[in-house]
Amino acid sequence: MSVELIPIRIPMTRGRLYAAVLATVSQDGLAGVGEGPDAESAVAMARLDLDARERGVPVANLLGGVRRRRIACTTLIEEERPEAVAAAVEQLAREGFGYFKLKAANAGGQIDLERLGAARWAGGPAAGLRLDLNGRRAATALTTLHHLHLELVEQPLPPDAPAAEWAALAATNGVTLAADESLTDRDLACQLAGQGTALAIKLARVGGPLAALSLAAAATGPVTLGSAYETGVGIAAALHVACALRQEPLACGLATRRLLESDITTGLPEGPVLELPEGPGLGVELDWEAVNRYRVDR
Repeated sequence: MSVELIPIRIPMTRGRLYAAVLATVSQDGLAGVGEGPDAESAVAMARLDLDARERGVPVANLLGGVRRRRIACTTLIEEERPEAVAAAVEQLAREGFGYFKLKAANAGGQIDLERLGAARWAGGPAAGLRLDLNGRRAATALTTLHHLHLELVEQPLPPDAPAAEWAALAATNGVTLAADESLTDRDLACQLAGQGTALAIKLARVGGPLAALSLAAAATGPVTLGSAYETGVGIAAALHVACALRQEPLACGLATRRLLESDITTGLPEGPVLELPEGPGLGVELDWEAVNRYRVDR
């Protein structure tokens, strides 16, 4: 068995940079591919992909079985001016998206209210709206959001806030709260899962597909799978987890490859609905021309 590690950096929108490690694990003419924030997680995903390819089955089969083949996706609205938010929502709605996530610009204050109001106006009453507070305490702001009928609010507390604080905040505001950054702490993640807090699970944050599946299985509240801006490798892995969950996940934040300058895979189209690829393993292949363009070890 041979292992190759490939560090990559891909320019993103708004001047950001996505950095990760790709891994290929090869044996007997077959190769599995993985992606993660470090070599260990990338290799573990690649081994899972290789195992599924050797068995001739999708990775989801190794995660408990394929329980669904299609997952609806949310899309991220990055614009800050309300009129730009409305225009973006209208355009994405024409592409078929029905779920929209905004990252807070001022911790749920007036600017965010205006942005969310623009998104609600543009998307209509049936659109699913989410606000990501990125760990900013916003108990006061939550009380002003009821009229917008948000599907959920992500991480309205610091990552190290105890589970009891999450439960108290949910009880006093009546808004569905979803933990994201807090899931890095395994003990806290299990407590949140057990008390019914919604979980916004990212593979890169919780330790990969198997850890994500285990955490989701412990959840007594809603679950959604999200992206840490991965390439098609990581997105495909999250899709397989979502398709193997016992409970139907909420729309998943997996339509993020449009934020990368370019993807490095083939086999997984981008869009408002992701379908499990045909074929064994993750169902994606590396575009080596693109990989070589973004690798930083040469």
